[in-house]
Amino acid sequence: MTVFNKIKGYVRNNSNMKNDINYYLNKNYKINPLTESIRISIIYGVAGVLWIVLSDEIVSKFVPNFTDYKIVAMYKGWVYVAITTALILVLIERRLKLFKKAVDKIYNYLDEINEVNEELLVLEDELREQNEQLKESQNSLAISEQRYELAVEGADCGIWDWDIENGVYFFSDKWKNYLGYEKNEISNNFDAWVYLIHPDEREDVIEKINEYLSSREGPYESIYRMKSKNGEYRWILSKGKGIWTKEGRPIRVAGSHTDITEHKIADDRLNFLARYDSLTKLPNRLYFEEKVNEIIYNCSEDSRFSLVYMDVDNFKNINDTLGHETGDILLKYISSILIEEIKEPNFAGRLGGDEFAILFKNPENKREVRIKLNNILVKLKEPWVCNKHKFFNSYSIGIAQYPENGCTLSTLLKNADIAMYNVKKNSKDNLCFYTEAMQEKELKYVELVNDLRSAIEKEEFKLVYQPIINLNTFELIGVEALIRWNHPIQGIISPREFIPLAEETGLIFYIGSWVFKAAMLQKKEWEEMGYHNIQMSVNISGSRITRKSLTEDIINIINEVGLKFEEIQLEITETAVMKDVDAAIEVLNVLKAKGIKIALDDFGTGYSSITYLKKLPIDVVKIDKSFIDGVSQSKEDNIILENIIKLTHDLKLKVVAEGIETKEQLEFLKDKKCNYGQGYLFKKPVDKEEIEKLLMLSQFVLN
Repeated sequence: MTVFNKIKGYVRNNSNMKNDINYYLNKNYKINPLTESIRISIIYGVAGVLWIVLSDEIVSKFVPNFTDYKIVAMYKGWVYVAITTALILVLIERRLKLFKKAVDKIYNYLDEINEVNEELLVLEDELREQNEQLKESQNSLAISEQRYELAVEGADCGIWDWDIENGVYFFSDKWKNYLGYEKNEISNNFDAWVYLIHPDEREDVIEKINEYLSSREGPYESIYRMKSKNGEYRWILSKGKGIWTKEGRPIRVAGSHTDITEHKIADDRLNFLARYDSLTKLPNRLYFEEKVNEIIYNCSEDSRFSLVYMDVDNFKNINDTLGHETGDILLKYISSILIEEIKEPNFAGRLGGDEFAILFKNPENKREVRIKLNNILVKLKEPWVCNKHKFFNSYSIGIAQYPENGCTLSTLLKNADIAMYNVKKNSKDNLCFYTEAMQEKELKYVELVNDLRSAIEKEEFKLVYQPIINLNTFELIGVEALIRWNHPIQGIISPREFIPLAEETGLIFYIGSWVFKAAMLQKKEWEEMGYHNIQMSVNISGSRITRKSLTEDIINIINEVGLKFEEIQLEITETAVMKDVDAAIEVLNVLKAKGIKIALDDFGTGYSSITYLKKLPIDVVKIDKSFIDGVSQSKEDNIILENIIKLTHDLKLKVVAEGIETKEQLEFLKDKKCNYGQGYLFKKPVDKEEIEKLLMLSQFVLN
């Protein structure tokens, strides 16, 4: 029996106890000290009176004499005492039994009351403990509610509750205020919520919440824009949890709204930076390739597209001469034109540096691609003005066709790149479509690069020498050292084929160093044979001329071999110097200070030739063969050549004419006081043994 059941029993027993006591002490048997005393006294008195009256009457009838009467009276008294004693005993015993029963009942009930009281004390302790726990729970609940309110407040969250059955959609006042609305400005219904969603996203949001209500899987979550009172749309993360009936019918969904606008802007910015080039705002290489791969994945059998690879010609020169800031401005200018001219479904991207790519979807033929590119090039080739300078840019473009030239992105990019480099190698400023012949040419190129690396290790190079003749005395005053590659399979390979390759691959530094040292050793050998005062002229590549380490290398080799600086001449080209004029001048000044002569090679084929005659620390000007070829062909060519020689002499410089092939050219040059000459008229480049034969002659004899 629980405490509560015992209490109920106690109450029920308490009622029985009253009935029991009333039974014994009812109105017929009321037990009152005075009443009971009077009652007993009256009974005793009545009994006594009746005894006296009746006993005396009876005794007088039956005992006539006084003596007997006296004896009988005495016995009568004892009988009276006995009877009254018995009567009083009966009366008192009966009343005491009633009291005893009542008292026993009371004691029984008192025991029960004590037991219940003890249990009530225990219950009181339990209730007190439960009350304390309840208070703690209430405090915890209050703290939890406060924590929840603070969390919602701190997280800029709003609460929403959609009662689906009754069609009520509740917004918390805080959220309404957050969007700029008053409490009663937004109706508490589903349509009011839908109206606030951005029109572009309403259908998707409704579809998503309906899918959630149908699937009953996981919490509901959606991101969309909600309209604030000022018309601005805020990005919202909406989360919620639904309640369904046993039959699976949704009855309610409640959750929170969180403003994630700033996070969304930052996230969009990160996504943009991950996919787009920060300088040009075009898709970067990763995103461009991703888009192309997606197109390839979705291509049908008759799908076609053209992948274009575009490179800015001589962009490095712009960076080197005008600075990277100017180069960046040019890249942004190019990108703005591409963005303007290329519309969906076509798109462009920046692959890196000055390399761009374009994809044209489903062109009808190559002619259409060429027309589109030419339209873009018309814009790109317009004069570009930067810092008050006008530039005319050109572009090398290669095109690969899907699926003819490849079915994978890597193959298409490779082939478009091959086509682009084919343009680069053929005077640039053009576009061409990839062909298999280009692939074969590219394979040969790769093979040649590998062979070139091997040639350095196996020492397959050799030097030949072309005499430089004094045109007045016909004396051999020096030689120009020229490299040849003795390929084990192809035989002798001209430097015109492998030097550009060496420049591209960086192998020119090894080759250039080998050429210079080999030439110095050869000159030393000739000196030891008794041929002194022979000037050794060596070409220095454009890649090396701007490196400060060049001066140390050259000076160390000359000192190591044991030669005079004055008998060494270095040949440089205008194009090489243009890569970094200031750095080149600094290097040349150091070498010139040592006594080494500097010759400007291929004069007239570069940039501002006359300007650099004064600016560069040179001793000799070598006129390019193209000027010599024009001798006697036109009066204008003769005048130009004559003025070049005169101008060079006016600047106190020596002149060497290259590529002299006829006596007529020789006579003209002699007449114009050209100092030196070299060419096939005298001797083509020959081995050292042939030079040694010439050194034995006091005067050069024409072939």
